Amino acid sequence: MLNNKIAQAALIDVLNSNPFAGRDLFWEQHRFARDGYLKINHLMDPLVRDHVSEDVKYLLANYSKRRDFLIESTGNTPRHLSNVPQDKIEKYGAFIPVAYSSRYLMGLVESIVREEVIATPWKWDNYIINCQHKSGDTHGWHWGDYPYTIIWIVEAPEIEAGGLLECVPHTHWDKKNPRIENLLIDNKIESYFHLTGDVYLLKADTTLHRVKPITENVTRIILNTTWERARDINRVVEHETFVFRD
Repeated sequence: MLNNKIAQAALIDVLNSNPFAGRDLFWEQHRFARDGYLKINHLMDPLVRDHVSEDVKYLLANYSKRRDFLIESTGNTPRHLSNVPQDKIEKYGAFIPVAYSSRYLMGLVESIVREEVIATPWKWDNYIINCQHKSGDTHGWHWGDYPYTIIWIVEAPEIEAGGLLECVPHTHWDKKNPRIENLLIDNKIESYFHLTGDVYLLKADTTLHRVKPITENVTRIILNTTWERARDINRVVEHETFVFRD
């Protein structure tokens, strides 16, 4: 019991802190601006990462729902996966809702993107758990409605089993005419392999991206946590791709 109390106190101390303020993150800022992607394992406190992983596994085991859709505003790209939406995480999550609004995570994002961020005004985009677990499962080509997303890789398959992240940075989403195939032809696709426990930051609103279909009956589990620019708090955002609200 004593060890648990000590661990809990240590975790609270981490979440209430902003160790990134004033830290020199020049190269991280440069790479993120250049690539729209940055692996941030070296910046993430293991205590935070491990509690996120534990929460995700519990929520996925108890509150997930299977989804199979085509999304019109991204050129009818597929979504074949299971997920746990924001409301279930908010209601039943022991750690993710607290971590999401913490000084620690928001300070981390702000230090890399060099601007103030806020929770996404549309709560459904605050956080979501996704799981691909059947051969052919994928999260097809898309952009995010909001700019800054931390992805937590809770479980990852071997590289031979698919599930790579593919990205085309510095692209624009025209929701009425996404022209994804044209963008793929005219731009280089960057591919990223992740191990279980990896964490990365993505410039989701200007990086066309997808999870390649997994090719075996293996499991890929992620938590997506997303933030808005503080200066854009009143902008109008439509949510055509977000069909996971039940």
